[in-house]
Amino acid sequence: MRRHSFYPFSFPLTVGPGAIAASITLGAQLPNKPVDWLITGLAATIGVFLTTIAIFLSYRFARNLESFLGDVGATVLMRLSAFILLCIGIEIGWSGFSELLEDLKMRR
Repeated sequence: MRRHSFYPFSFPLTVGPGAIAASITLGAQLPNKPVDWLITGLAATIGVFLTTIAIFLSYRFARNLESFLGDVGATVLMRLSAFILLCIGIEIGWSGFSELLEDLKMRR
């Protein structure tokens, strides 16, 4: 069976409008208290560091992982990561929709 497209393992983490939208959504939900700013900044720094390591490892060992998983395992992993990306998109959409509803309630 021929493969019709290329889909890297790290696609949901590194490219596309989903990554940009996730960054904007997470940045839009800012805390109010100075202590929360500190905790949020520390958590964001740790998150960026862990994501950087995950991307590096994904790129570094992608060929090994693909040969280990085989065709079926690689397909399952790609579909699972696409599902996770869908879930993130739904969360982003719900966050925006709930903010809109809150804003409409405040105007009444």
